[in-house]
Amino acid sequence: MFIYDTMNQGLELLARRELQEAENLFLSVVNDPYSQPEETKQAKQYLNDIRDCKKGDKTLNFDNYKDLVKNIVASLDYVDELIADVYCSSAHFYAEIDQELYSHIPVIVNRLKQIKIRDISSRDKLFAEFEKSGARLIRQRLKEEKGVVEEDNSFDNYRYKTIFRKLVEQINPFLLERHLELLDYILATGEIHLLQDPKLTVLTPKYSWIIESTLKSQWFLLRSYFFKAKSEIESQFKKKEGTRKYWEEVKYKKIKIFEECDFSEANIQKFLFIDKLNYKTLEEIHSFASSMDLALMPRDVSLALRGVEKAKDHIRERGGFLMGNRKVFQDGLLELGFSKQNAYVIARQAKRSNNHQIEEAFKLALNVTRDEIAWYRIPPDSKRLKNEIEKQCVKHLSTVRIHLFERGRLNKILLQEGKSLIRTYLEKVYGDKVSELHCYFRLETIHQYYKLKFFQYHEEAVPSVSELIKISRKEFQPTLVKGYEAFIKKKRLQIPPELYKAISSKPSVTLWEDAYTTPEEKILVRFWFLMDHGVAINQKLVDSGVLKPGFDLWKFLKCQGEDCKS
Repeated sequence: MFIYDTMNQGLELLARRELQEAENLFLSVVNDPYSQPEETKQAKQYLNDIRDCKKGDKTLNFDNYKDLVKNIVASLDYVDELIADVYCSSAHFYAEIDQELYSHIPVIVNRLKQIKIRDISSRDKLFAEFEKSGARLIRQRLKEEKGVVEEDNSFDNYRYKTIFRKLVEQINPFLLERHLELLDYILATGEIHLLQDPKLTVLTPKYSWIIESTLKSQWFLLRSYFFKAKSEIESQFKKKEGTRKYWEEVKYKKIKIFEECDFSEANIQKFLFIDKLNYKTLEEIHSFASSMDLALMPRDVSLALRGVEKAKDHIRERGGFLMGNRKVFQDGLLELGFSKQNAYVIARQAKRSNNHQIEEAFKLALNVTRDEIAWYRIPPDSKRLKNEIEKQCVKHLSTVRIHLFERGRLNKILLQEGKSLIRTYLEKVYGDKVSELHCYFRLETIHQYYKLKFFQYHEEAVPSVSELIKISRKEFQPTLVKGYEAFIKKKRLQIPPELYKAISSKPSVTLWEDAYTTPEEKILVRFWFLMDHGVAINQKLVDSGVLKPGFDLWKFLKCQGEDCKS
């Protein structure tokens, strides 16, 4: 007799006074790791009764055990409850759902073993019943919780598909194990009628060979085996690919890759059953993506249906490796100092005809920064500056030159980068609390900074905050010219008229100059920059060309780092 409900069948044997067989069944319940505590407790009680009876210490009323035998009622409610509990849980990610199911599965293992799995078709029908009844129970719970009378739209179909798919994956080994136990029992006893086919009455040598082969392959029985020629069946068992077992294994391998790459359930369902997407192709592009430290995307898989190389090219692009002219442009950007990510984005999005405009705008921005270092005090090799210019290149592409120069974006970037320098200087002059003043926003401008520089180098005392703010650019202009003349006289400098004229006629590309900007101010700004860096101002220095427009002061100072002195 094949055992489905160990407790009930043990009671039946006990009622028929078959003590030894009943004892073996109750022992199996006690030793079963999946047995429920109540069942284990009852099994131990019956074992004690049997052993006391064998010793002669107790007389058993076997009719009582007959009354305890329960009729087996096939119900799938326990599986539905499990699916609904997991659905309503907080588990969201694939690993969390796996863990949630794993913790609940042992409770229902014994109930699963009560189901007769005759063949693969009966298993598939069972899964179909589970899927329908589970969804029905969840919808019912949602209606009860929310009080919805009409059709409930809150049911997440893809979440349910994920949970059910993982449930099937975890309970399938138990069903397979039970199925193989049934086949082994039939092979030992010859009770082939357990397969419930009227045509299968006697266990013939051919049927025995079929069952043995199924047991050897560790798979479910196909009932069609019994009604085919032996040679045809033999070729089926020898096949490594194309069998039902093979495709089911492939399915789980695909799912593993999809989940590893964090595909949504919608995409998993989309790609899982596409015959054109074979596992070898999927594995190949997945390995290729992994070699570049990337995860597969749905677009990669879609392109793989049109060819592996198309998918690989797309992965290369995502990994920052472009092809053809885009690759050449990308390499050029990398040589200029662009980050790998920005170089990839720009080269991928920019039109071929506009590539040179982006490179030229970047180079020009750094050259202007170098030329205007005395004014903004931002070195051209500043990483923060380069990053900001790169962002503008990514954002505006072919129009980046317009935004940087004609619309004054470079000026704003340089001023923003210089805020920290100005703040440090103001705190040095007026104390740490200067930033808390309500008028601080008027103090931290570049023009106010150079007013203070004038007083630092040309006057004995620095004006107070209120006095400094009251001095307008128009009012400060004659003071600046007067201070320039005094400085030139003190240092005994001779500024050639040609040089003075060149400085006067050379406007700033960033347009920082206003109506009150004079050549004297431009000259003094350069002198102050050199003096802050410890350079003595003399005629020899002037003759070396430090005042000429375009002279590289930063290179002249041979400075390192990203900060200028104040």
